[in-house]
Amino acid sequence: MTISEMGKRIVELRHRKEMTQEQLGKQLNVSGQAVSKWENGDSLPDITLLAGISQSLDCTTDFLLGADKVGDVNRLIPSMESRLRELKPSQKIDLAFKIFNLIDEISEVNVSSSLKSNSVEERLPFVHAGPEGVTLWWEGKFFCNVSIEALRETENVWNDEHLPFDLFRTEWNSVITALLAQKKNFFNSDAAITETSLQQDSSLDTRFDIAVNELIDSGIIEKGKGGYRVGIKAEVLLRLLGVLLHSIGKPGVISQACLPHSNIDQVES
Repeated sequence: MTISEMGKRIVELRHRKEMTQEQLGKQLNVSGQAVSKWENGDSLPDITLLAGISQSLDCTTDFLLGADKVGDVNRLIPSMESRLRELKPSQKIDLAFKIFNLIDEISEVNVSSSLKSNSVEERLPFVHAGPEGVTLWWEGKFFCNVSIEALRETENVWNDEHLPFDLFRTEWNSVITALLAQKKNFFNSDAAITETSLQQDSSLDTRFDIAVNELIDSGIIEKGKGGYRVGIKAEVLLRLLGVLLHSIGKPGVISQACLPHSNIDQVES
């Protein structure tokens, strides 16, 4: 690795942490000018500072030195395992979110700005729906990431008669299936489905109006100019429920362990 490449990594990590050169230098007991020289490729940090730099910038010394490019990424797993076992369940959830939050360029800007909002700072749930799938995160409590392939594969699950669960009435299932199948652009709340097209695909005759009105009253769909629409929250919920129904209702492997209620606080501490 060249001097300039290390400097680029330091400045990238510093910007990600929203730190100034002076703030980083203060943590390392060096001047902001020294940090500037590292980042501009004019000099290298002293070897005794590498551990401090990696700690301040939340990275490894391997990353600073460019050694992370050597070998497959799986080589990092053994060194992480012992550290991961020491984490609380809530910390593991947040780490999983950070790892899976490697979102494509289309969504990266929107997600980055959303994560800095007051809602996230107040530890409220975060939901991202985009062309790569759905990500849900509730800091320290819950994390879920579903690919767009899984969402497509399960949008017809509502009409599957072999599932052990029946969450909605048959008429609702038919309308929901037709509605999701016709939405070519996922999570586009402006896309309307015409009444004629929806009724034809749902295969409902006299029961169509009753089912649609019930879905409107429930807040799942709405009627407006051009036809029927599904709001972003309702679409995320319906598609995620479809994935859960398919995952749990279909044959698969289920591991069960009973945790005594009295031990929950002890595990979290």
